Amino acid sequence: MTTQPLIAEVVSIGDELLHAGLIDTNSAYLAGQLEQLGIVVQRFTVVGDDPEQLQEAIASACRRADLVVATGGLGPTLDDRTREVVAAALGEPLRFDALSWQEILEWFARFKRPVPDSNRRQAELPQSATALSNSSGTAPGFRVRLHDAELFVLPGVPREMKVMLNEHVLPFVQQLGGLIPTAQACLRVLGPSEALLGERLQQFMQPGRNPLVGITASGGMLSVRLIGTANTKAEAAALCEQTAKELRPLLREWLFAEGLQTVPELVLAALAADKRTIAFAESCTGGLCAARLTDLPGSSAVLQGGIVAYSNAAKHELLGVADDLLEQHGAVSEPVAQAMAEGACQRFLADCAVATTGIAGPSGGSKSKPVGTVCFALATRNPSGSIDAKAWTVRIPDLGRTFVRDRAVFEVWRALLQ
Repeated sequence: MTTQPLIAEVVSIGDELLHAGLIDTNSAYLAGQLEQLGIVVQRFTVVGDDPEQLQEAIASACRRADLVVATGGLGPTLDDRTREVVAAALGEPLRFDALSWQEILEWFARFKRPVPDSNRRQAELPQSATALSNSSGTAPGFRVRLHDAELFVLPGVPREMKVMLNEHVLPFVQQLGGLIPTAQACLRVLGPSEALLGERLQQFMQPGRNPLVGITASGGMLSVRLIGTANTKAEAAALCEQTAKELRPLLREWLFAEGLQTVPELVLAALAADKRTIAFAESCTGGLCAARLTDLPGSSAVLQGGIVAYSNAAKHELLGVADDLLEQHGAVSEPVAQAMAEGACQRFLADCAVATTGIAGPSGGSKSKPVGTVCFALATRNPSGSIDAKAWTVRIPDLGRTFVRDRAVFEVWRALLQ
């Protein structure tokens, strides 16, 4: 391939990103969207609101990259300084953009809210900048040429940033030259440690390989991501699929899902395709399964409901788990998990139901049931109306309460995708 890749950098702005106030999620999202178009994202920078450091971060990125996307610092308060800093880097004054101000006024009118005088600051842009309308908020963005880069400045609010990325940045990028046809694939894995998986796949993870193969970890799930480049997108996709064919036998029983969608999206799509409804009976996961499904549009077509039955009394009263079952086996047991799933399936008239009950820690474990012991059950309604159920136990590594609960949710998704 003779085409030189287009290089991009992302700059995330705000003191709150440096002082444990917020986590920078914008950078990863932006990189993922840009990489799908064939842009090479080579650096993330997180910088606070200090004018000197902010100007240096933006100017340096614009000297290195062809495209820079900066997010944050476009609010109405005095600590929102991105407009002024970019103008200073350009050596030009700010101008008041009447059209942007009109859009701000219309936004407030739509929600019948008064317009604070401070919001006028949001209609100020560097003299040579092109305003970018914001249909989801009051902060217009802007585009300007700085040093060797095309600089897009977007709001830091993720919802607004995503809308403006789709409306302004991606259409602009698609018209540029230097885009390398790129395809991606993703294999989702549960079971091994990251080190063990890396050892098994090390021959595929050499630098410079096409497609590139990398491993990321999140909540106990490992994702094997493939990024291929070629003369056409179809050829790049074929490279990814060929490598995926070689990886599947190595992953064996660890592999439980494939696709670029999130795992909850894959689960929702599978349930919808099979026209199955589902209910949840959750103890240690505390409603996480139902919550992550209802985060998605379209979940109402498959989710009947869920019950968080944390205490034994709740398990008995809300799900019909027999008291003698709880006394004989304990709340964290396969018989209780199975009774919970059956109870949820019956009460919500669902096609299937999943139950979780376990010890998330940090206390509550015993020699026979250490922290990380989680029992699961899947109940399925037959065409005759009867319910079959199976239960199983997973010993999740005790890497903290959040890890145990997140890993348990992924186990639920695995059961629903099998």
